[in-house]
Amino acid sequence: MNAETKLQPSKRHRDQIIKMGGPIGAVAQLSQYSERKGAVLDVGVNRGTMALHLCRLFCDMPIHLIEPIPAQCDYVLERFSRFPTVKVHQMALSHETGQSDFHIADYLGNSSLFTNNDEDVAQHTEHATIETITVETSRLDDWCAAQAIDHIACMKLDTQGSEFNILTGAKTLLSRNAIDIIMLEWFSLPHYDGVPLLEDILILMRSHGYVLYNIYPSRKLKTGVLRYGDAVFISETFHKTRLSGMDGT
Repeated sequence: MNAETKLQPSKRHRDQIIKMGGPIGAVAQLSQYSERKGAVLDVGVNRGTMALHLCRLFCDMPIHLIEPIPAQCDYVLERFSRFPTVKVHQMALSHETGQSDFHIADYLGNSSLFTNNDEDVAQHTEHATIETITVETSRLDDWCAAQAIDHIACMKLDTQGSEFNILTGAKTLLSRNAIDIIMLEWFSLPHYDGVPLLEDILILMRSHGYVLYNIYPSRKLKTGVLRYGDAVFISETFHKTRLSGMDGT
């Protein structure tokens, strides 16, 4: 396959991902109504499990994989080298453009821009920081402007607490409803120091006219109290123009 090959999403792949259910199943369902406009972002790629699904759903579009951990970036760069539309970026998105401490955990998937030192936080976490590195950070608005991206068809955020800050740094994009589909992880109990919680994300998204498409609780305490999960949001514009007449009564 060369860079000139124009790929098209496979209905078979899409149907398989829909059957998986959960947030990625919802994204697969919504992807069939996409205008295929702009780019696709996976922020907090880790090993690329979700990125692989996004590559199958949006193989006809530019796909940007963003990951701050050097070793993970190297792995992802090799794993996705066969996808001509994929670019890998070693950096982190946040509410500020510059540099920040990034705390690498003993389980890499729990690494975060946030610390987890507070005693109340520690009871909900299952990891420890083994190294702190300096990473480049950018507001999403700034990064998209630098990349000449004016529209995002789908964005996945799994950034261990930075989701709210990333959305705060996307004020211009969100105010234009320029991100159609957003899949993100949320916390309802603090797993990191000072991390914004689900209610903060809901208020922010509603302020920009975004619709909560569905919510997916993942883990609870033994008492039944909800800890964290995932959610899918769609822009009001996407809802009205791409899903119009499908809601019924």
